[in-house]
Amino acid sequence: MGNPAFELLTPGAGYGIVIGLGVGFAFVMVALTLVQNRYGTHNTFKSTEEFNAASRSIKPGMIAAGIVSSWTHASTLLTSCTLAFSYGVSGGLWYGAFGTFQTLLFAVTAFKIKEQSNNAHTFPEIVLQKHGRHAHKVYTCFGIFTNLINGSALLAGGCGVWNALTGMDIWASYWILVVVVTAYIVVGGLRSTFICDYLHTIFLFICIFIFMFQVYAVNPAIGSPRKLYELLRHKTADSYNGSFMTVKSRDGLVNGIDIWLAGFSAVWTDQAYWQRAIASQPATAVKGYLLGSFAWYAIPFAMSTTLGLAAAAMQDTVVFPYKLTTADINNGLDGPAAAIALMGKSGAALMVVLLFMAVTSSTSAESIACSSLITFDVYKAYINPLASTRRLLWVSILGLAIYGCLLASISCVFHSVGISLNWLIKILGCLLGGGSIPMACILLWKKTSTVAAVCSPIIGLTSGLIGWMVTTHVRSGSISITTTGDATNSLAGDCISLGMGGCAVVVLSILFPSRTKEVIVTELDDLTPQNLATSGSEKHAEVKDTKALDQEMAATEPHVHVVEENVEAEELKPILEEPYVPQNALTPEQVKSQKRLALVSIFVGTMVFCVILPFTLYGTGYTFSVGFFYGYVIVAFIWVWASFIICALMPLWESRKEIWYILGAMVRDVTGQKMHFAE
Repeated sequence: MGNPAFELLTPGAGYGIVIGLGVGFAFVMVALTLVQNRYGTHNTFKSTEEFNAASRSIKPGMIAAGIVSSWTHASTLLTSCTLAFSYGVSGGLWYGAFGTFQTLLFAVTAFKIKEQSNNAHTFPEIVLQKHGRHAHKVYTCFGIFTNLINGSALLAGGCGVWNALTGMDIWASYWILVVVVTAYIVVGGLRSTFICDYLHTIFLFICIFIFMFQVYAVNPAIGSPRKLYELLRHKTADSYNGSFMTVKSRDGLVNGIDIWLAGFSAVWTDQAYWQRAIASQPATAVKGYLLGSFAWYAIPFAMSTTLGLAAAAMQDTVVFPYKLTTADINNGLDGPAAAIALMGKSGAALMVVLLFMAVTSSTSAESIACSSLITFDVYKAYINPLASTRRLLWVSILGLAIYGCLLASISCVFHSVGISLNWLIKILGCLLGGGSIPMACILLWKKTSTVAAVCSPIIGLTSGLIGWMVTTHVRSGSISITTTGDATNSLAGDCISLGMGGCAVVVLSILFPSRTKEVIVTELDDLTPQNLATSGSEKHAEVKDTKALDQEMAATEPHVHVVEENVEAEELKPILEEPYVPQNALTPEQVKSQKRLALVSIFVGTMVFCVILPFTLYGTGYTFSVGFFYGYVIVAFIWVWASFIICALMPLWESRKEIWYILGAMVRDVTGQKMHFAE
């Protein structure tokens, strides 16, 4: 149970909000999906491409909204506030900088996917294409494991807050949320998660605006940046000279690095992030990720600067009667406590709804991602390679149910043994980091060998676990949930896992440079019943030299399909049940422009957000003056407004023609008369 002091809402109110919003939201998503299927150009019931990849047609504005929503975990909202509560203004800078680095780097990944493997559904399919079945099995396991661990962190944050603020049974909340999320994905597939992301992102920014105006404009408890500044002057933070107005904090930096390692690890083996790159339009994939990176930074920046600092400022005052315990802080309750102190029951209700939106959005992304892995990398790869479209759709739906049951069960186990949100965030790098750099090398480094691809993730994971346990025993004297969750102990495991995985992939690629020759490439144009009947299987059984294979794949993409050797003509007929629609390959000019944009953006963004800004303030130990703090708050306001425009208005503008077309078709269907809209 949570701290009884926070329970301003009754358990009935908690169930009403979660179940009511969940069912209502599911109905809205189902209705929108059915309208899209009937009047739009895509139908989730007729194509696995639409169900699992949204027909690779998502435009950059919606990709940006999707990135903001899926990357805004419960930890983004809660942990960023906790960092500011503990270390001051550095909390938002470290969390935002190191989190943004991941999405900026993935802009390069999005470009490479569109250039090399535009028709892939999952990242293990790319591994299969390049390094064969053994490597494919390793990364499929890493992908499913990542989805389960990331999903459990999402549920731990959201359900913990619901339990604390409403007294709602936390065991029930794990299962209720999973059922709600699964309900609308079953109907809408990946496209429904983008619509969900869009609606969630709008509400997220509205909530942030409310909290910012409460803290910096209208609430009598604070009401201005100067008042907040004055209140924090009399408080002590875990930083240089105990000031909340300096970035110089050793523990703050350690926690920031933990978040960077966790984020880097969680992104590269998480199919949810690859799926957005796969679903984007080839010519605008990089643009979507860059806009999403810019917009996402505003979330931890604003939340930490607002609720995190407000919670610290109002401690030991009349308006903040809560004595936050270590357990409360580990569960991320300092931000919700500030919302309650500022707005009472309204603040509690707003936090419950806000966390509901964040958790359902991110969980839906993890659910459809794991479903894709089960469908394409387990069922189609090893059980029924020639499955029909209808069967793959049913397997995708079954995959959603399997993932939901596993996720809720694992979350319950974690809760029963006392594993908190902060613990999961700190050890993500150790558990997932071993496969991150190897996966990046598979996509970005042509010299990555098959032996390195297979062995390096296992070496990284094993080394990280050993290093984590040894460091914990040496530094803390015992191994327990408390000691393993220490920031320095977990940092050791994170660094070793990520570092050993990276070193192993380089060393093994040099020592064992050969690549698999098991992959067979054929032209989809040749896969017709007439050609198959006359040419037989010999035409498709030629094993390509690896260098020639790379060149052919780059030259013929997107007409690349991977099949087994010696496949008979009759066995290939089910492949033809779903008409193949070639994707528009990038032109040489687009390749150059996207590559240039991605590389320039990652360099400039990394230098500004991860090096120059935070480390200059850290190294100098500069303490913010009241004027500087005013500017800091104004920048936060402007950034949130700009991000709102990108995520809320840009998708509407990009989809205006489709929206008018669907509205016109609906009116025509009801009235029997045509309705014209001016473009």
